[in-house]
Amino acid sequence: MKRPRRIVLAAALATALTGSLLTAAPARAATPTADQQWAQVQQLVGAIKGRWTTPAYANSITRTMPDTALLGNGDIGVTSGGGVGYKTFYISKGDFWIGTQSPSLIALGSVTITPAADAENSANLAIGATATASSSHPSFPPSRAVNGNWGAGYEGWVSNVGKPQTLNLDLGSAKTFKRYILKHDAAARPNESANTSKDWTLSVSADGQNYTTVDTVTGNNLPTTDRTFTPVTARYLRLHLTEPTQATTPDSINNPRARIGQFELYDTEGPTQPTDPFLEEQNILKGDVETSMTIGGQPVSMKTWTGADDNIVVTQIRSLGSHTVRLQAQTSTGSVDARGGLTSTSGVSGDSVWATRTTPAAPRWTTRASLATRVIDGQVVGSPTANGPAGQIVFDLPAGETVNIVTGVAGGGQNPADPAPAALALAGAQTGASVDALYDAHLDWWKQYWLKSYVDLDDDVLEKFYYGQLYLLGSSLREGKTASGLYGIWATSDFPQWGGDMHLNYNWQANYYGVYSSNRADLALPYYDLVADFLPEARRRAKEDLVRVKPDYIAPRFPSGGVPGGVLFPVGISPFGATSDNNYHQQVVNGLFTVTQHIAYWDYTRDREFLAATAYPVMKEVAEFFEHYLEWDKAAKQYNLYSGPHEGIWAKNSSPDVGMLKLLLTKTIEVSELLKADKEKRPVWKQILKHLPPAPTIVHNGKTVFALADPGTVSDGRDIRPGDNTINLEFIHPGEQMGITSPEADRQIAIDTIDAMNSWGQENSFPKIFLQAARVGYPAQTLIDRLKTQINNRMASNLRITDGNHGLEKAGTIEAVNNMLVQSFDGIVKVFPVWPAGKDGSFVKLREKGGLVISSEISAGRVTYVDITSEAGGDVKLVNPWGQKVRIIRMGTKQVSYDSGNTIEFSTKEGSTYNITPV
Repeated sequence: MKRPRRIVLAAALATALTGSLLTAAPARAATPTADQQWAQVQQLVGAIKGRWTTPAYANSITRTMPDTALLGNGDIGVTSGGGVGYKTFYISKGDFWIGTQSPSLIALGSVTITPAADAENSANLAIGATATASSSHPSFPPSRAVNGNWGAGYEGWVSNVGKPQTLNLDLGSAKTFKRYILKHDAAARPNESANTSKDWTLSVSADGQNYTTVDTVTGNNLPTTDRTFTPVTARYLRLHLTEPTQATTPDSINNPRARIGQFELYDTEGPTQPTDPFLEEQNILKGDVETSMTIGGQPVSMKTWTGADDNIVVTQIRSLGSHTVRLQAQTSTGSVDARGGLTSTSGVSGDSVWATRTTPAAPRWTTRASLATRVIDGQVVGSPTANGPAGQIVFDLPAGETVNIVTGVAGGGQNPADPAPAALALAGAQTGASVDALYDAHLDWWKQYWLKSYVDLDDDVLEKFYYGQLYLLGSSLREGKTASGLYGIWATSDFPQWGGDMHLNYNWQANYYGVYSSNRADLALPYYDLVADFLPEARRRAKEDLVRVKPDYIAPRFPSGGVPGGVLFPVGISPFGATSDNNYHQQVVNGLFTVTQHIAYWDYTRDREFLAATAYPVMKEVAEFFEHYLEWDKAAKQYNLYSGPHEGIWAKNSSPDVGMLKLLLTKTIEVSELLKADKEKRPVWKQILKHLPPAPTIVHNGKTVFALADPGTVSDGRDIRPGDNTINLEFIHPGEQMGITSPEADRQIAIDTIDAMNSWGQENSFPKIFLQAARVGYPAQTLIDRLKTQINNRMASNLRITDGNHGLEKAGTIEAVNNMLVQSFDGIVKVFPVWPAGKDGSFVKLREKGGLVISSEISAGRVTYVDITSEAGGDVKLVNPWGQKVRIIRMGTKQVSYDSGNTIEFSTKEGSTYNITPV
């Protein structure tokens, strides 16, 4: 579909070409100006939002990555939750890891906004009542239903299995009442709708012997029930649940339990459950969550966001109603899905409340983190209170007024001091003016983030995916913060799968696959910090623990249990140099996967300081491991590498291992020469590189395809695994051994392999197959169609790509989109290399290898211009997209040159921009 926003770029191009070609003034690029770029970005990104029209908040509490609205600043993550008539934001912190033997990211806490009962007229008469029941789970006695501590994720009274069940209350003396509220399990845990009570009666008694029924309910499916009846005076109440569940799931049918989160009793009438429209949007352009809902009977709008550089979470609530509403902000620590042994404390400090969560003493470290909350510009009622894990602030929100709820977040890391004072200081420093200033800084951060690069794909589905993934990356990764793992920085459970760790046999690296070409290489900087922390342990493992990879193979070769030097990584690591998954799965590839990202940062940025201080030392150590590990085959005159291409199998010359080792050695030799370092090592590296085997192939269904390893050596007998993820093509990416300018015959074998694998929908394959296909020139429209099929089938409302096991790694597929627009292989750049004929498209400031920042557009099947900024200088080679003579103008000067070749070649000056157009 042709969209109006393309006019912006067309106008910019016309202006630029007019200025550069028809006047004698120094030329400027055809790339849009800064103002034009921002106008385009707002049109492209502003239209893309996560959107919810019911307050179900499904999968907000999860052991993977949440499906509700997400916020983050690279250190604190915010997950939207709540229910009918109340709002919750779960807060996590990227360095809040429990230091057990298998470390894990864990939940921190939440801020919940609920209606508050009027202290004089609407006191909950059930608070403190003596509660008994027909049966109860040992951890969830009936007293939990009348303690007033209900909040997001809370579980009150839970019966044993069976029905009917009864909850009895003794108020201590006769009291008059006419209204009761039942908060069922789904009110606090929206995913548990099957546990909502369905049928019951409520009876009252003056003496505890003779009961009169005052209310009968059948067919309820609401998570909160608010009922009124003719006023009665009684001391005793009996809630008799004949159908305690909805009986909609096997568990609720076969193992029914009564679950009442809170039983409330009032002598005044109150608002009925909200029936007004609900709308929540995840605004990725601005990086905030906007909510319209009814709370306490009054419509409100909320805007929630995080500080760009300050660990502040702000929820701004504006009343859209006609009456003052009394609300409560509760800040608490813990999780519905909680580990044992952690402690939560809370308290009051002036007009703020705080809550702290502390992990138990552990072999590695103890950590703690705190939340501190204040209400700004609101009319606070009474004094804040705190008990157990939570603190509460009650305030009035007058009609038409706005209140800011600000929460400071502090702590995390290894063995920190009490973080509550720091969280209190953050919250306490805020005023209405400072909150406005923080929001302006927050908006500017996101503006600059989106302006780093952008694409116009003329396709709503692809753009929704592309910018959605960039939003998740920008929210979860920031320089100087702890790198995020499998599920980003969003933890609403204490038990994320695999601890939410950094899985090194592709998963963690895939988070970063697209950040370099998207001109956001800075997002990868936390990765290198975390790897550096693990290097001492990786060195120890190479020397002492290699034997565990495969004892019957390693022990005869290396009687000491390891090799003299180098590094060896397990499958899972975590922050602070810790191991989260101590397995190897018969693989030695983890170090190779790890170092590919060091190489990518150097290739795309040409940052000499990073190269010398960070990348090259790691490259050398990974290379040293394989200097010792490889076997020399004298007869074949080649080195052999034994490892497992898939977890748990064993093979000779595993395709991904050998491919990535070739990349490593090629780059290590190149960098050694550039840095004039380790001259004596180069002959060794060159000797190995020269004698590594080629990528293995087999004939499958009559066609030559790439195999997992040398045919006949794979321990499970499968040289290729159709339908499984494309490990046999990881020598293409991240191994960089084949690309768009490789020989056509080699690329055809890769294309035939992709067809044979047919792994488009395989879970692990999502960040692999699409970009591998783009790298070898797979038919463009088919590639796009298959990518869109997966996006349409798997995209959650918060724009993430879902499956039962994986999370942020799906963002790696933005590399496939970038590769369709521009690629560089073996020093040769090609624009729109995998793009459907006749399809319009453009990109601004994508980055390619060699420190090149490139912009271009294709319209009506013809490339209109190419702009290249050379950040490092040197020679540029560009496949001629016109097949005719071109003009090359160095912007800002009158320097002009021409080229008529199939490959355009010209020298560049560091920091200069060059405009290439057909003559």
